[in-house]
Amino acid sequence: MPTLERAVPVCRQLARLWMDSEDISDESARCAALLVLSELMTNAIVHTNSLSITGRLQKDDDWLLVEVQDEGGISSVPHRAGNANEYGRGLLVVAQSAQALGTRQETDGGRTFWARIALAG
Repeated sequence: MPTLERAVPVCRQLARLWMDSEDISDESARCAALLVLSELMTNAIVHTNSLSITGRLQKDDDWLLVEVQDEGGISSVPHRAGNANEYGRGLLVVAQSAQALGTRQETDGGRTFWARIALAG
């Protein structure tokens, strides 16, 4: 099973390299994409027993799509965390960083969380 200490930094570095290769220089979009990817990956690692977790980035005109697919598990939903809570803000942060956010159930029982981030033109 992947661990946060290794998997998330590797995903972030791969995402940076991909965004470089796609000439995505909008720092706001880059930061949002890295934050969204980190949070979705963290949720997949922490809240599922998935042996396989896949992250995808796709550039489409004025948008950057960030997706994380896991093998399914406990459903994560945004909720309000109290000031004393260390956890519970991840999906709220994702929702604030993206222009659109959603999830879809895959035919194999897996689940994909996705976020769409605007690219400056």
